[in-house]
Amino acid sequence: MIPRNNTPVRMLRRAAMVSALLLTSSVFTECSEKALDIDNPNQLSPTLFWRNADDAEKALVATYGPLTTIMGWGRMMGAILTTLRGDDLNPFPAQEVNDVGTFAVASTDNRVLEGWGELNAIVARANQVIANVPAIQMNEARKKEILGEAYFLRAFAHFHLLNMWGNIPLITKPVNALEDILVPQAPAADVWASIKSDLRQAQSSLPAEPKDVGRATAGAATALLGKAHLYTKDWAAAATEFKKIVDGTQYRLVANYQDNFQAATNNNAESIFELQYQRSDTGNWGPSGTPNPWRGQAWEPDVAPKGYTSQASTTINRWVYDLFMKEKTITGAIDPRAFATMIWNYPGAKVYQDDFTKAFTGSDQNNVWVRKYLNFDRTSSLTPGSWAYPTNNRRMIRLADVLLMYAEAENEANGPSAAVYAAINRVRARATMPNIAPGLSQAAMREAIRNERVLELTAEGDRIFDLNRWGITADVFTRNPALRSNSGGQFQRNKNELLPIPQNDINTNPQLKQNPGY
Repeated sequence: MIPRNNTPVRMLRRAAMVSALLLTSSVFTECSEKALDIDNPNQLSPTLFWRNADDAEKALVATYGPLTTIMGWGRMMGAILTTLRGDDLNPFPAQEVNDVGTFAVASTDNRVLEGWGELNAIVARANQVIANVPAIQMNEARKKEILGEAYFLRAFAHFHLLNMWGNIPLITKPVNALEDILVPQAPAADVWASIKSDLRQAQSSLPAEPKDVGRATAGAATALLGKAHLYTKDWAAAATEFKKIVDGTQYRLVANYQDNFQAATNNNAESIFELQYQRSDTGNWGPSGTPNPWRGQAWEPDVAPKGYTSQASTTINRWVYDLFMKEKTITGAIDPRAFATMIWNYPGAKVYQDDFTKAFTGSDQNNVWVRKYLNFDRTSSLTPGSWAYPTNNRRMIRLADVLLMYAEAENEANGPSAAVYAAINRVRARATMPNIAPGLSQAAMREAIRNERVLELTAEGDRIFDLNRWGITADVFTRNPALRSNSGGQFQRNKNELLPIPQNDINTNPQLKQNPGY
């Protein structure tokens, strides 16, 4: 079980104290050559920082800092740049907010710049931890863990940068001169190699149980390493890593599927890596390094139904609903995951505190809306409280996902073996769904696993990554324009699979090349 010590959650409030010390020009956001020529008054030399164990701990906390800001998974990475891009959701148009999800995004989009900036901030800070902590005189066991956490966080950031932007610079050392930042993009193979190397280092350095809740562990590193192998189609290596978790006893599927999305059941036994949100009534809208930035779950308004948000909202595409209704449980009921994932017009359906039939009129009563991660103890996505009010943590890696990724890797490597059936049926059993029919071909099992990922993981942000790694994104969207019926957005092949490199960075660094189509 994961311990319930919340020390690092409180420690994240201290991240702003040291984040300014760790921000260098290797964070590309809002840089210019003129600005880079100015001495940074916040940057302390190694003689004033990196002196002792306390400095090492502060620097590590600052490296976690960008994860939960508004520009990170607090909001932009939480929905706008990830969840709203999949074919499971159908966002309504909203200029400068939902442009990514409606395929209207430009390279000057601030939301893209914000997500890019926070991920690169993690890389920059991790680089400094990795470079400077080894020379500090401190407890060697804890030093090893600190470095392991930094390696994990750098890999985590690079994983998302690579899968969202595709063509990224690979900077793995602190920036000491202008030429250190003005570098070209690296081949994807080199970035993948760095990600895997970092995760192996993290895997061998981190404990099974975290020092404090929310920190990276050996299990998190193992799961992400398996995922990196899966995305690069190294099926056998992926299966080997996932099997370490699948066969272990540290993690288990919680009995109630909904417990994976509620604050009362944060950090439960199914969670392998989870972002820790904090409620704040007096925070500021800004990136890490901003004094007292908001760190709550602020993307709820981006997926909440119309009438319960100040934002444009989104619906769930009808094909997802149809997939849920296609098969009943062993008792003849609707898959219980449907009620935790979607809101539709069924007897007794609620939208926050209201009856569905009173909440909507006209065609909206025929829509399917998002339920997952919404806080129905409130009256709307922003009441009571503010953008930083909810604290239901984002489960970035959970056991059910690992089981399905293991089933996929094993099926691709060896066909539909007994291990494949055991893994996917373990996920289905929690939902009281019948076992997958025996005797499937490899292709039929592949389809069954992909469908199960929809039933288990809709609206959790990985759908666009799945489509991209399967190589079917353009086919899915161009053959089914109704997937963007709410906006009329038109997917452009060889463009909208990736986000644009922020124009600010293109202007600053002449060696960067813009992604195709932008």
